[in-house]
Amino acid sequence: MLLDHLVLFVDDLTTAITRFESRGFTVTPGGTNGPTHNALIVFSNDTYIELIALQSSRVRFIMRLLRHLGVLALRRWLKRDLQTRLLDWMSGPEGLIDLCFRGAELNEISRSSPLSGTGLTDPVQFKRHRPDGLVVQWTLRGSNSRRQPFFIQDATPIDYRIPTGDVRTHPNGALGISEVRTGELIEPSVSNVKIVHDPTLQSGSMSVTIVNDRDASDHIHGPEFFNTDIHLLPKPSDQQKT
Repeated sequence: MLLDHLVLFVDDLTTAITRFESRGFTVTPGGTNGPTHNALIVFSNDTYIELIALQSSRVRFIMRLLRHLGVLALRRWLKRDLQTRLLDWMSGPEGLIDLCFRGAELNEISRSSPLSGTGLTDPVQFKRHRPDGLVVQWTLRGSNSRRQPFFIQDATPIDYRIPTGDVRTHPNGALGISEVRTGELIEPSVSNVKIVHDPTLQSGSMSVTIVNDRDASDHIHGPEFFNTDIHLLPKPSDQQKT
């Protein structure tokens, strides 16, 4: 199984694109999916960060109000499904809020029970309309435990969803996500990225390391960067020859 991508929810997508481009990342418009729109920071190791926002600031306000009033907490108690997870994204604070795995059939994931019996939501099909008119389709299912990952299976070629080519080349030399530190113990393991349980982190939070080939170091964090904690570091010397 592989880490597919990290989800970074923001209030305003245009602002997020501008700020990440200012730090040397190539940001690719992703398109629209229902009430949301997104953009991708795609890396050469087939991982990416998804910047996602609600298209309407009014809807964002309503979602946060419903969260504040406890309506969404009541829904979460009454019904565990993928929609509950997405409503958490839409109503919660800005920041890195979720992680997605791929590499196995969704039915196989269910049978292998990688989440200690917490169970998985039913599969739900999605589609995204890219700016170039191409329609991307995939299926998701998630753990019933909100702090565990969700899983993706492509219905269209994977490069429809994760574009290739120059979009994976970044002025800051970024090559890919190498480590994710989480406040929760993530039960399924992945082979392409190191995922570490860090009990010093707040529950639900993540700290991400991205390696680069420019010997550059950068710490992208704080409210102006959507409460993220992203470290851009040079590749370890033992990887420079690969």
